[in-house]
Amino acid sequence: MTRIAIVTDSTADIPVSLKEELNIQVIPLNVIFGEKTYKDGVDITSKAFFEMLPASSVHPSTSQPSPGEFVEFYEQVLKEYDSIISVHISSGLSGTHQSAKMARDMLPQADITVVDSRTASLGCGLAAIAGAEARNAGLNQEAILSAVKSVCEEQILLLTVETLEWLQRNGRIGKASALLGSLLNVHPILKVQDGQVAPHAKVRGKMSKVLSAMVEAGQEFVPAGSAVRLGIVHGNAPEEARVLADMIGKVYDVKSVIYNEIGPVIGVHVGPGALGAIIAPIK
Repeated sequence: MTRIAIVTDSTADIPVSLKEELNIQVIPLNVIFGEKTYKDGVDITSKAFFEMLPASSVHPSTSQPSPGEFVEFYEQVLKEYDSIISVHISSGLSGTHQSAKMARDMLPQADITVVDSRTASLGCGLAAIAGAEARNAGLNQEAILSAVKSVCEEQILLLTVETLEWLQRNGRIGKASALLGSLLNVHPILKVQDGQVAPHAKVRGKMSKVLSAMVEAGQEFVPAGSAVRLGIVHGNAPEEARVLADMIGKVYDVKSVIYNEIGPVIGVHVGPGALGAIIAPIK
């Protein structure tokens, strides 16, 4: 039987316990604070990152693994596996996918399939998780890849942030730049669509109103009552995350829900207080 590895990157924001339980291999991206570089999820945690952020005199930045780092990572994985399905953050948001493809081409004898998730954070994570579950259930490579791509293609990722400053500073704002200068006392609801961050709505008022608007927005993409996988991520906002999950649970048939704090790399781009929901229909 072919031994198939499921690989993703640290932006997928998969909880450590679940990553270990499902045996998902994760390559870290880099978080750079001035002269110091950290490996996301290896030598900097979400908690440490959000504590460092307000105290830092420099704005952090990020970088993807180089093709050479991917080659080394893949070679280690291939010591235990016969093939790799490698699913990564949208190519429209990071160069990680491109590095993975270059590494694959540098290993022509290896069986490596690289997937552009066209999404981010736990949106990518849910796709990797679906692949690992299919692999662990004994499905073949084609069926595993189908499970991964289905989650990538059918989901919606909705996000609200306290400020667009973080996305703007790091060049990840995409079409949401249309909202700049218009958000005084207004919360944006953003979506990841076609691999890019795009504006969806603007909501004035308390957070409860923002969360209700996020749930309503979800129904524009995934019909109410659908069976779904749910991913909830937050930037140091656990209470709001639980409330949002409860609200979504009243609209959908939620078969599984995964919570996690946004990791350092995604945190650099969305900042503290960000809150995201990934609704992925189950076919």
